[in-house]
Amino acid sequence: MPHVVESHAHRQVRSTLTDLAREINGLPLDKFELQQLESLNIHIDPLTPDATSAHKPAYFASYPDHCVPEPKIDDVGGAYNGLDDETERSLTRPADRAYVMNIHLSSYISYYDLNAKEERVPWISRCVGDSAFENSGLYKHDQPEFGCYHIAELNDPAYPHIKAVMYNNMVATDSTILYGELISILRIMLTQLRRQKFIHQMVTPVFIISLMGFQARVMEAFFRDGKMVLRPTKLYDFSHGNHNAFKILAQWYIGKPIGITTLAS
Repeated sequence: MPHVVESHAHRQVRSTLTDLAREINGLPLDKFELQQLESLNIHIDPLTPDATSAHKPAYFASYPDHCVPEPKIDDVGGAYNGLDDETERSLTRPADRAYVMNIHLSSYISYYDLNAKEERVPWISRCVGDSAFENSGLYKHDQPEFGCYHIAELNDPAYPHIKAVMYNNMVATDSTILYGELISILRIMLTQLRRQKFIHQMVTPVFIISLMGFQARVMEAFFRDGKMVLRPTKLYDFSHGNHNAFKILAQWYIGKPIGITTLAS
């Protein structure tokens, strides 16, 4: 493969995100209020999977619900009931509860992946250790503990989009962003920008499903026009199970990449 020279604009995006990641990493904070993020030139914008909404995704479409048969409980490995399934021996840290939730989420994703009626985008999902992100710093074992269960990409240099399912050992609110969420997003973006096959890509969109205790949310993130943008959904509550929310997350996870990523920043 011939050597491709990095453009000044691309290098500037990398430099800006590197500086931002260093600044975030140097702050003694486990979570960030939205006002704090705005002071760091990180813009917060709401997100919903509804394609007709003004807050629809910019880079990650949800797979159409009508294109997958309604899953029965047996199709997705049994019911998930949150607190109602716990016993006195259950592990109750947010990270432990997220682990159990991820087992059920993975069953929903597999069901939607296998039963999609229309053409499905060929996302390649791997554990972090078997991916280009092995050394990206997507795990932290001391508090605030966080990690990434699996990460998905497309084998196509035209699509720098990344999807990931992660966990946190803290529970956010709708008015806070966790350190683990933010630093993971930045490190994923930087890894993409360093890969030669994406040397012409100016936007490296990231989609995460963030699991924490009995709560979960989706976050779309991108750096464009000189500004970092985070777009979280409202928290989905799984305290007593949430079949519909599992469906929404699975549909979104197998959905297609959208948006233009070669625009100069």
